[in-house]
Amino acid sequence: MKATVYIARCDDPYRGTTEALDALNFRIEGRRVYIKPNLTGARPSNEGMTVDIGAVRAVLERLNGCPEITIGESCGDTDRAFDELGYRELTRQFLGVRLEDIRYSDIVWRSIPRPFHTREMPFNATVFRHDYIINIAKMKTHSLAGVTLCMKNIFGFIPTRRQKLMYHPFIRKALLDMNQVIRSDFCIVEGVWGNEFDEVQSTPKYTGVIVAGENMLAVDMVAGRIMGIDLREIDTYRMAFELWGEPDIQIMGADLDEVIVSYRRGCLFSTRIRYIKETIASLAYRAIYRH
Repeated sequence: MKATVYIARCDDPYRGTTEALDALNFRIEGRRVYIKPNLTGARPSNEGMTVDIGAVRAVLERLNGCPEITIGESCGDTDRAFDELGYRELTRQFLGVRLEDIRYSDIVWRSIPRPFHTREMPFNATVFRHDYIINIAKMKTHSLAGVTLCMKNIFGFIPTRRQKLMYHPFIRKALLDMNQVIRSDFCIVEGVWGNEFDEVQSTPKYTGVIVAGENMLAVDMVAGRIMGIDLREIDTYRMAFELWGEPDIQIMGADLDEVIVSYRRGCLFSTRIRYIKETIASLAYRAIYRH
């Protein structure tokens, strides 16, 4: 399974994404497109937690004649993020683009073809009206999932807080189930500023890259190498390679060795306590509600 991944070395997420998309001849016409950026509230991208809106703008400029374009997310305060990060303005500049707060979307339950954690899961119903999914992740570490890249970004399609709690403590296997149902057609990792150590606390890490390609696992593997993390060490990715195969990656753009940095991995004590509480809540919910 050959996969091309482009690395753009840059200080500006818009310019870096533009460079990568043009190098990969990215143009989409006549498709129903869903764009899923990783937003963590209304925090600016240089804090390392949230995708820069410039990467989204670069994508929108290369969509032509698309009858439906949706940008959706389900963070703690999605409406505020859309307001303060400039997404409302994007809908005025690009006609036909609509915003969706996934927390309040219709829900559909889907069976998992090859279950790793559960036989069925609830998803945002809107995404299934679209036939092309663009996954825009932020370059971050995560104490439970190992990393927050494109594979983890799909977790945002689980709508409600209660439903997220049912799966988050078991995220390493749950991600394999989710990504069987929602397959990313094009992936971008915005890593101009990433986040290291704890996923709750902002610890910005300047990295100066955009990583892009059609194959999700390939894009994540290259992003992981830039972070100094071998994704083969993370059981989610080892199982993903068994499920979909490990891609044979061709890298274009910047020299990988010149952009590698070292991301610290760790977890605050308060985050560990939070996850213990989440696990207890998850088991309680799963005893009562459909899961």
